[in-house]
Amino acid sequence: MERRRRSDGPGPEDYQELIDQSVSTFRGLNRQTQIAVVVLLILGAILAAILYFRWQQQLSQNAVAGTPDMLLGNPSNAAPDPAQRDNYLMIKPYYVLAYNNTNGTPNWVSWRVTIDDLGSAPRKQTFDPDATLPPTFKVVTTREYAGSGFDRGHMCPHSDRGGNEQMSFATFVMTNIIPQAPNVNQKAWAQLENYCRELVRQHNHLYITSGPIGGGGRGSKGFREVIGGGDVLVPAECFKVVVVVPEDGGSDDLSKINAGTRVITVDMPNDQDEVGEVWDKYRCTPAAIETKTGFHFFGNVRPDVAGILRQKIDTDPIAPPRPLSHGPGRTAE
Repeated sequence: MERRRRSDGPGPEDYQELIDQSVSTFRGLNRQTQIAVVVLLILGAILAAILYFRWQQQLSQNAVAGTPDMLLGNPSNAAPDPAQRDNYLMIKPYYVLAYNNTNGTPNWVSWRVTIDDLGSAPRKQTFDPDATLPPTFKVVTTREYAGSGFDRGHMCPHSDRGGNEQMSFATFVMTNIIPQAPNVNQKAWAQLENYCRELVRQHNHLYITSGPIGGGGRGSKGFREVIGGGDVLVPAECFKVVVVVPEDGGSDDLSKINAGTRVITVDMPNDQDEVGEVWDKYRCTPAAIETKTGFHFFGNVRPDVAGILRQKIDTDPIAPPRPLSHGPGRTAE
């Protein structure tokens, strides 16, 4: 048989021969040398793993730097490291979130809204489990919410991504969802969402971070600490931090943020009996949310400006709410 030419490249038999030679050489070593070789191999594997995770983090940081959805910062210093099971960074095409595997909900979700994001794309009629979670994470499905008395409450709402069907449907994934009392989800929270979109139509860009706080809320079937057999924590409160940046033709929104920038922060109880249509009475400072959650907002904003923004309570007059009509899908579970 004709021998394979060197230019053909190594084949399987070459690799097997190399393995055999390595094993033979290892067996010929004395006991101490064998132990030293094993230790070096283990240390090398650990070093490779560390370098790999650092590389992944760097890729994530680069990706975050390239997405407007986290222009203002990373509130919990989340990372795409599966070892951070309760602060796992997930960079989605249309928003970014930090997932909490223990709670079965996001810690927070961040996104930007511009006029190009708005539209009348339809709602998706199903909510998808998140297939992009690491294999060892629990995967929450819509079944955990069935019969619970709580709505599947979007953090990044579909109407903030109504520009086309792909954008809208991308919000219907369970890592973007928390259990919300129906009167929160369908009334005051929805009123706030509509108000924010009206600000966008008035030629503003919005940078929004939203999420749950604490545990234990009251839905249409009473008080619950968890649902889905304990897989999903029911929050006690829901927060939203909105930074309003005028659309003045410039492309660098971060440089436009100053001490006079409007910041709307809301801390709303997740309580069916307390919450109605009005949202503005729940306004507070971003610092109040930081105290409750341990988050740090505006990390990419100039420190002296960020310090002022954290202490702001929005006082702009808000018109009385008008009852909302909800399309298919936004109803109590």
